Order: sequence, then C-alpha cells, then structure tokens
Amino acid sequence: PADDQEPEDARSADAEAALDLLTYDEMDRQEEADVDERLGVVMSHELIEVDDDGDPVTTATRHVFVDEVTCIGCTSCATIAPLTFLMEDAHGRARSFNQEGDDDDTVAEAIATCPVDCIHYVPWDELVKLEREREGVMTTYNFKGRLVGNEGLTSTQGAGRALLDISTNHAMRCQNCPTNQCPDCPMFAVSTERRKTRCGNCPSNGCANCPIASKYPEFQKKRARRERKRRELIKAQKAEAAENLGILRDGGSREL
Repeated sequence: PADDQEPEDARSADAEAALDLLTYDEMDRQEEADVDERLGVVMSHELIEVDDDGDPVTTATRHVFVDEVTCIGCTSCATIAPLTFLMEDAHGRARSFNQEGDDDDTVAEAIATCPVDCIHYVPWDELVKLEREREGVMTTYNFKGRLVGNEGLTSTQGAGRALLDISTNHAMRCQNCPTNQCPDCPMFAVSTERRKTRCGNCPSNGCANCPIASKYPEFQKKRARRERKRRELIKAQKAEAAENLGILRDGGSREL
C-alpha cells in the first residue's frame, strides 16, 4: 500500500504544479486585458487601491523607488525591467511607474545592475511619501548642477530640495545589493536573518528580525496584517484564474 501511495502523491503534486502554472498564465492574460491607462502618467502608488485600514491592496511584497537626483540615466533598469521602470522625459532619469509590473527576480536584477545604487526597496508608506515629495520638487530641480565642479556625473550638486531623504541611504549597501541578501541590508524586506543593526527606517518598517522588535510590537502587527492580506489576495487571484480556466481542484470537470 505504501508503494501505491507514493506514486499517487507524486501525481497529485504534479497536478497541483501544473494547475499553478495554468492559473498564473491566466492571471497574466487577465492583467494584459486590464491595462490601466494611467500607467506612466500618475504616481505609481496611485495605481494601487487602499483598503479601509490604509493597507495597499497589492501582491507586491515591497516597493521600488528611484532616487532621480542620483540616477545618471543609463537606462539599464528600464531595459531589464520595462514593466516597472521607464525613463521620464523631463530630465531623462529612471522612474518606477508600476509596482506590480515585473516579477521580483527581474526587479532585483535591475537594482543590482544600477551603477550608482539609486534604486531602493521601500515600504508602502515611504513610497507614498517619497513620490509625493518628488512631484513637488523635481519641477525646480537644476539637473545641470552636476556638471559644475570636479565630481562628475555622480554629483548631486545643485539638487537642493530634490535630494530626498530615503531611508536606505541611512546605512551602507554592499556592492552586490540586493543579490547578496546581507543580514544587515538597509533596504526594506531584503534581510531575513537576525539583524545586528537597525534598518534605515527603524522601527516603523516592522521587520520581524529587528533587534528592538519587542519594544515596538505595533509595527510588527501592522506588517504582519499587510502580509496576510497580500497572501489572501494572491490566493483569491489564483482561484479566480483557475475558475476562468474551468479547472476544479476537487477533481471535477475540466474545460480548456
């Protein structure tokens, strides 16, 4: 009986994996059919619905923000992850225009290839704050200021108020960030091991591995609530996609 059970379990696992692939394909097709015309026009956080608790209704585990003052316009991120980044017209800098565009691995690759480390993982609340601040200051940004002096293209000379206070910049990043996944990485939701130092947005990030987490349980609860909602959203989307495919998990009829 044990020998008979093992192949049955294997077949069940294969069926589940196949179902996941089909449902994800269906989810992609649905997303393509529901392209938001505001993409690239409004701030990326405005594309995401917010529920009654103030939590974003999204499948993204973390959000990306480009420090446009530091960006040198190399186009690398927009080439690697074109569903997430674009080159804005006013100053020729990269901008994250869609928080639910490319998959996590593609976005991480784009961040890792940035020559000036100007792309940051940030939590939802900081994304909203930074994007609103950017809209208010980039209109007066003196982009020619970096050409003055001897610092070269990486200079932030003349940035003024456009040089935003990004939490990631409060600590050093390694030269292979976020690929190394360093235990004390300052970027949001990169480190999973026990931290020895606090992140740049401590304690409000609510990191589960924060060295002072026990002192601020309210932030951990908030982050856990958002993570739970994110998982529930993914589950609901997969169920809807499976239903659209005519596949029933209980072994019922199947129509493709």
